[in-house]
Amino acid sequence: MLVSRPSTDKSERTRKPPCAFDPALLEFLVCPLSKKLLRYEASTNELINEELGIAYPIIDGIPNMIPQAARMTHQNKKQEEMEQH
Repeated sequence: MLVSRPSTDKSERTRKPPCAFDPALLEFLVCPLSKKLLRYEASTNELINEELGIAYPIIDGIPNMIPQAARMTHQNKKQEEMEQH
């Protein structure tokens, strides 16, 4: 009968956490829709376009710059005004 032992591979024991986003990339990255600079928000791990009100997620240190992957960060002004009345 064969008994499997836990792996003793050093790479598994010394595995690093997922890569963090390098803010130096902000110098080169722009919003694919507006071509404007983006702001890095560490608390949500997203790249923010303040002008359009959208946020691109960063996954394992890699920004997902596909517009369909972005989320809205705020409602547009017409919707806000209608909800207040």
